This record gives sequence, C-alpha cells and structure tokens, in this order.
Amino acid sequence: MTAIRQTAIRRAAVRRAAVRPFVIRQALIPALAMPFLVAGCGEVPDTGDPSLVLELAISPTPPLVGPARLIITLYDTLGVPLEEAQVQVEGEMDTVEMTPVSAAAEEEGEGRYSVPRFVFTMPGDWVLTTRATLPDGRWAQTMTATRVLGPPRDPDLGEPDS
Repeated sequence: MTAIRQTAIRRAAVRRAAVRPFVIRQALIPALAMPFLVAGCGEVPDTGDPSLVLELAISPTPPLVGPARLIITLYDTLGVPLEEAQVQVEGEMDTVEMTPVSAAAEEEGEGRYSVPRFVFTMPGDWVLTTRATLPDGRWAQTMTATRVLGPPRDPDLGEPDS
C-alpha cells in the first residue's frame, strides 16, 4: 500500500472518530430532554428502541399550506444508516378536529426516506408523528411540531384558492 493511501485511510479514521461523539451527543440530547418537554402532558410517549435515531426535516421551512417534501433519516446511535424500514408520517392539528393527513415514505437509500408530497391542508400548528419499523421488528417514533403558514391552497395544484 502506498504512503499516500495509508495517510488517506488514517485521515478518514480520524474524521469518523471525531464525528462519532457528535452523533451520539445529537442522539442523546433529545432523548434526555423529551421527558421534560412532555412533562405537562402527563404521559411520556414511547419512542421505541433507544438505539435508533429518527429525524424529520420539512421543505420548505416553514411549510406553507399545500404540498411539502418530508425528509426522514434513520440511523443507529453509532451513526450507521438503517435501510429497509417501513416509514409512516401522520400529521394532525392540536386545535382543530380534522382527519389526520397520513403518508408512507419512500426509501431513497443510506438511511434516507422521503414523502415527496405531504399535503398540509390548513395553516396553523401541526404535530407530525413519524414512525419507522425495521424488518427485525425494532421501531422508533418521533413527534415534530411545526407551524404551517399561508392562505388555504388547492392541494392538487399547490396554488392559492381563488
């Protein structure tokens, strides 16, 4: 093996070692904070297997009434991406009685999943519950609060109602 190749391998190992504590810290901070965040609710929701990390991002941010893209990442506490999961997202509003909006995510690979067109039906405060179930039965669940902006839009066109 050439000296250049050996140096590149050592540098990659150092980068991975430097990222690992950050990834673990990123996974532990939300897990430790969750009981305090939901203490007022009276019951702590079960988030599933503690060795799994599930994250949700919304595009655009903040979301507008109409279609938005949801990006979900699933990995273990060591930062290893997890594939072949069944991922479901359900959105509800706290203050309005409505039928929840539900969608299955598509796998993109390397622990990344997406819902290309999740339709927010009205403006206001929403809670998105994301659940991923692996083939071996392990699962993770997260709840993400977001505020949806804008006037009502036609969910088929993504355009404001006129």
